[in-house]
Amino acid sequence: MNEATRCTHCLMPVELDATGAAAGAAAVHDFPYAAYNYGQCKGSRKRTLTAPATPPAVWGDDVRSYVEIGVLPSPLPHAERTGWTVTISGVRFTHFWHCWACHKPVHVATDGGVIRAGFNSKGRCFETYRPGRRATYIGPCPNGCGTQLSLGTGRSGDESHPAPVAEGHTVQNREWENLRRDLNVHTPEMTRSDLARLRPTTGRR
Repeated sequence: MNEATRCTHCLMPVELDATGAAAGAAAVHDFPYAAYNYGQCKGSRKRTLTAPATPPAVWGDDVRSYVEIGVLPSPLPHAERTGWTVTISGVRFTHFWHCWACHKPVHVATDGGVIRAGFNSKGRCFETYRPGRRATYIGPCPNGCGTQLSLGTGRSGDESHPAPVAEGHTVQNREWENLRRDLNVHTPEMTRSDLARLRPTTGRR
């Protein structure tokens, strides 16, 4: 399997068909998240995506996705569950500023972030985001206005709340689905009967 070859539909690493009319296309494969619900990936037998895995250090007023600008998704985050909580590590976050001169968006990506999601001891659902390393950039505005920027150094002006990219959201949604299914909890927060049923099995008090 070539880790740099991705399905254009599910964006997961895939094998290629080697012979016949489908040579060079994605081999038949299942959708990687909850295949028992969604079945075979619709990207099978279609062209694959090969591109650099690291986004540019900084990019500007461009609403295209990573895939559209020719960048592969970040590595799939790793999920680990403890009791009622899932910790998702290795998440890429996008940090967002505005250039102080031209006022156009400026984006910087960092890897190594963490998302925690689940239910607390009172059965209330929660999600917390913790980006990885601090996003910094010193150089010209990527929008071409000629302004020298100093982002993330204390002189960069306002920064929006960092947001996880698509792969982090995808794994987050999958883990919520698995957690609710395994706990048999289908409401936004646990009911009193859910708490009474689950506390003896998890050791929570």
